[in-house]
Amino acid sequence: MIRSAALAFIVAAVILPAHAQGVSTDASLAPAGTYAADTAHTRISWQLSHFGTSTYTGWFKSFEISLTFDPNAPEKSKLTASVDPTSVSTLDPKFDEEIASAKFLDAAKFPAVTFTAATITKTGETTGTMTGDLTFHGVTKPVTFNVTFHGGTQSAMKNAYVLGFGATATIKRSEFGVIEYIDFGLGDDVTIGIEGEFIHQE
Repeated sequence: MIRSAALAFIVAAVILPAHAQGVSTDASLAPAGTYAADTAHTRISWQLSHFGTSTYTGWFKSFEISLTFDPNAPEKSKLTASVDPTSVSTLDPKFDEEIASAKFLDAAKFPAVTFTAATITKTGETTGTMTGDLTFHGVTKPVTFNVTFHGGTQSAMKNAYVLGFGATATIKRSEFGVIEYIDFGLGDDVTIGIEGEFIHQE
């Protein structure tokens, strides 16, 4: 029992802090090239007002995000994303089906939600904006995300360099033709949140 406790202490006190200290917000240390979202450690969420009484949150479980990163000029990086709207999750299977139906996402008619970044601008050492075209429900409009760079590290678990980012944007669903229950008070403003880890591919 004592040996087990001692081993746990060594792991917590030595190995884990050493790994954490390896995370750097100096983007120039990251290798250039293509990064793919680690879907096990990336979440795409959405939130809107539920008739003014709460903020309702859902997620998408199936997506692909590709980042071409330029460590010396992050503003020249490129990003594309594609989300499967049938993978919507609210922890209520019946409601998931309703949201994916023609009442809201109409996933059968519009089988992908896509985003392609066009302009990336640094606003601070670890912050920036990313503006691009969001195609949702058959409508394409420019959307700007506020982005935070959490840092990068050489991951022993992944045997690759990993970058971490967070991003948020707010859209009006009515501008994309999704208007169900707006007149009854279901929120028009939808906040999109992305927290992701990206693994260096090449």
